[in-house]
Amino acid sequence: MIGAKVQVRNLREITAAIKEANDGVPGRLREYLLPVAQEVSRTVTSRVPRRSGHAAATVTARATQRGAGVSVGGSGAPYFPWLDFGGSTGRGHIPGKAGSGSVKRAMPLGGRYVYPTIEDKRDRIEQGAMDAVLKAALDARLEVR
Repeated sequence: MIGAKVQVRNLREITAAIKEANDGVPGRLREYLLPVAQEVSRTVTSRVPRRSGHAAATVTARATQRGAGVSVGGSGAPYFPWLDFGGSTGRGHIPGKAGSGSVKRAMPLGGRYVYPTIEDKRDRIEQGAMDAVLKAALDARLEVR
């Protein structure tokens, strides 16, 4: 599944209510969401193959007041999408022409590492996000039902 994500409904409104109740608490929402992203990040890192270790080293957990995620690749391993989604290379490869080249790799729908990990951990991610919102709401002394 390409573009797999877990979304918490009304998170923007919840964040606004928390901020209105107590100005210092929204930063805690980020603090509570980060461990969930770190758990996913660790699993993705463990699944990435290692030759030099550069690709695995680029897997990073991120969190804001509005959500959390995992970033990969970048300048440290610009080939990470190729590792995750496959591609072709070698003699006869024409840049920009998919499938050209002597070495062919299957392109799994949804990748090999990032999106399958998100899918595998969907229940844990949802529970972690709900726990983070609940903790932040309690920190702001909001009534939680």
